[in-house]
Amino acid sequence: MVRLVLAALVALQGAAAVLAAPPPPPPTGPESCAPPAPPTPPGPPSDHDHPSKEPRPWGLFVNNTIYQPVGNESVTYPRYVELEDGTILATVSMFGRTPAVFPIFESKDGGASWTHVSDLTDQVNGWGFSAQPALAELTAPLGGFPAGTVLGAGNSWSDNGTRIDLYASTDRARTWQFVSHIAEGGRPNTTNGATPIWEPYLLFYENSLVAYYSDQRDPKHGQKLSHQVSKDMRNWDPPVDDVAYDVYIARPGMTVVAFIPPIKKWILVHEFPVGNSSSHGSHYPVYYRISDSPLDFRLSEGLPIVVNDTIAPNASPYVVWSPVGGPNGTIVVSDADNPQVYTNRFGGAIDKWERNETPAGATYSRAIHIMGSQPDHLMIFGGETYDNMRAGLLTPFTATVVSLTETLKQ
Repeated sequence: MVRLVLAALVALQGAAAVLAAPPPPPPTGPESCAPPAPPTPPGPPSDHDHPSKEPRPWGLFVNNTIYQPVGNESVTYPRYVELEDGTILATVSMFGRTPAVFPIFESKDGGASWTHVSDLTDQVNGWGFSAQPALAELTAPLGGFPAGTVLGAGNSWSDNGTRIDLYASTDRARTWQFVSHIAEGGRPNTTNGATPIWEPYLLFYENSLVAYYSDQRDPKHGQKLSHQVSKDMRNWDPPVDDVAYDVYIARPGMTVVAFIPPIKKWILVHEFPVGNSSSHGSHYPVYYRISDSPLDFRLSEGLPIVVNDTIAPNASPYVVWSPVGGPNGTIVVSDADNPQVYTNRFGGAIDKWERNETPAGATYSRAIHIMGSQPDHLMIFGGETYDNMRAGLLTPFTATVVSLTETLKQ
């Protein structure tokens, strides 16, 4: 979290020094964690075991370009939602545009082809959507919005504060309507004692919307993880702690949540920096909690992900679950600094983590996805790393799809 905010602030300061230019034309041619009934893809998957050189519908491939940055643009922090019909919507934090927006891309063929369908813009603050997008879908009506409504959120910030704002689309992400301010904090500043909020994650759960985020507003904690719940997406219950440690300088951040059906449990992953300390070489070690309810993680113990007592993931984790891999399926975790994924086929048992190779590259806050209709297909979204955020490399926003079965052998 600290790393991304510092880079974003520098990028925003640079953008403010020049006249705003119109954005380049768009390219042409999440999220509920309890998986819905899988849709049927329009055709059988190809290249079941090994990625193809050219992306094929519902197949396996490596680093298929979703969007190629131009000019001063840099893309990172990818996020997505798979709709109930199998359509995937994906977005990314984009630096180098003024005002800042979240571009929305759509794939109807398992990530083989992508179309730019809209930009999610700040309609109320005049600050832009600075960073940290989130996407979800309503699988039942809520707050006057029908099932199938796409939800988008993100962090809109300026020197006047940070706001996590919620938007809705009833036309499959073509147009967006402001719904509510979920939460508000102080201006962006990662110094302990400052009061901003960061990194929303959305979950539709039991006819309510849950918004998780990182929270610096509590004077007892440098940073903690909180959530708020709404039954109408406009009025939000008070914040509830998810992860809060007694050590003031502890800064748990970047909540992502997934459901594990065989054991009827939920898992939350987060990064856990504590001052200048490190764990197995990681300064932002990844921790997880397992709970009966996605609203009660505060009651669970935080556990580190460590492989063979020697290897630990580092920073901005993402977690998904697949039924592939055995009776308990497979928990898959990604981090920011490594191309590999971290897997657990034993319901999250602390001593059963493995590290498995993938052909995808490292990406800051790299998102991963298990395809609803093809649970052996692991999609890995790519973009820029933290260290190269301002290097002008124009690293593209990409999608890689690999076989989870084969990945577990690596």
